[in-house]
Parts: sequence; structure tokens; C-alpha cells
Amino acid sequence: MKNNMYYYDTVTEALKDLENRGYTTDFEILRDKECLVCNKTSAQLSPRDFEIDETYRFEGDSDPGDEMIVFAISSRKNNLKGTVVNAYGMYADASSSKIVELLLNKAVKVKPIKRNEFLKPISREHHHGLLLSWKIRTGIKKEIAPERIKKYTDWFWEENLKDHFEIEEKYIFPILGNEHPMVKKALSQHRRLKRLFEYSDKVDKYLSLIEEELESHIRFEERTLFNEIQNVANKEQLQLLADNHTEHKFEDNLTDPFWG
Repeated sequence: MKNNMYYYDTVTEALKDLENRGYTTDFEILRDKECLVCNKTSAQLSPRDFEIDETYRFEGDSDPGDEMIVFAISSRKNNLKGTVVNAYGMYADASSSKIVELLLNKAVKVKPIKRNEFLKPISREHHHGLLLSWKIRTGIKKEIAPERIKKYTDWFWEENLKDHFEIEEKYIFPILGNEHPMVKKALSQHRRLKRLFEYSDKVDKYLSLIEEELESHIRFEERTLFNEIQNVANKEQLQLLADNHTEHKFEDNLTDPFWG
């Protein structure tokens, strides 16, 4: 099972983003046959037919015991990727179903990262960066003309990623200090990515590098750097970030949705 590298506030947000990332099948748990069933094709997946790629838990607003868990499921055998949602906690009757017990046992092995409230807006922006990597990867796989993909990446850089890098460099990285090894690594990755986005020749080569290196950079920040930052940051430093970073609703450029 992969480590989660995405962070969501609600079940709806998780399901929408997972669908954008290719998890388009809606699965249900078929308890009497101890399998998952695809609502569209009625295909049935036994536990040996699928993998749990990611899991996300969401606590109820009024009752901490009332939780939901979202599973991102993939099946190479059936060429399917999708999601299944189930209760977790006191309302999950795992004892009545072996497949529910299997799902929940796998889920408890994942220790979700609690992102600091002040850093959540930055993490949400990381979602869109990861989605950019997926769009580039999909475009390359579909043999879309590199120039079409480059137009989108140019737009994303100018309208989203450039400002994101500036906020991190001005208000987040200084929390650890620019001489900290993790920050030095992140700054080096920023410089490298800036150059990749600005190249205008050998477009296909540099698109592949952006796709790979941007995803790697975001994983490093989410899994390692941000955890260290939120462990040492004080309230004044985090408030300074909040005062200088306004989260905007992401409006995608759908002029040429080559990834669809």
C-alpha cells in the first residue's frame, strides 16, 4: 500500500480529487459474497483481485466515533481504479464481514499526517501540482503534441506555481532557516523546476522532467519538510504565513483539456 501524499478536509473533496486522478469507478462492498462490486459493470473483485493504494479518514462533526474512511482501490487484473467509502469506528460492524475487516485492518496500518491548520492551504495547493504531473503524464501517454501540453504548463507556472514557490521561500522555509539541509534541498529543487518551466526548446524532454521532478519535490515537502516545519514553528511564524498568504479557489484552464 502506498503512503498517502494528499490531504483533504472532507469526504467530498477526497472523492472529487481521486476521480480527477483516475479513480473513476464507484465500488460497493458486497458482504454476502465478501467482495467489492463495480456499480457500472457489476464486476466483482475478491480481496486477491485489488490493492488499496490510499486511505483517508474523516471524523464526524458531532461524534468522534462517527468516522468515514475513503479507500482508493486499483485492480490490474480488471483494469479498474475507483473508490469505496465505509464507516470507521464504533459504527463499523467489521465483525459481520470479512472483507470489511480486511479493509479496516489494512487502513489502520496507515498513520495519517495531521497537517497544521496554517499549512493546510499550502498543502491544498500541492494537490494541484500533483494533478499537473498527472496531466502531463497522461498527455505524454496519449501522444498529445508537446506544444499543447507546454501551453498548459506555462499557464500553470505563471498563474499558480510561481507565487506558491515565492510564499514558501519567504514565509515557510525561513522557519527552519535557509541553511537547514532540508530547506537547502527544497530551494535547489525550486531553482531546478524554475529552469525546467522556462525552457522553450526540447519541449518533450523537459515536460517529462517536470512531470517527474515536480511530483518528487511535492512528496518531499509533504512527507518530510512540512512535518519538520510544523514541529518547530511557533504561533507568530505561522500567523505571519496566514497574514501574507490568501488561499484562492483554484480555477482550472480548460481551454484545451488534453488530459481528458
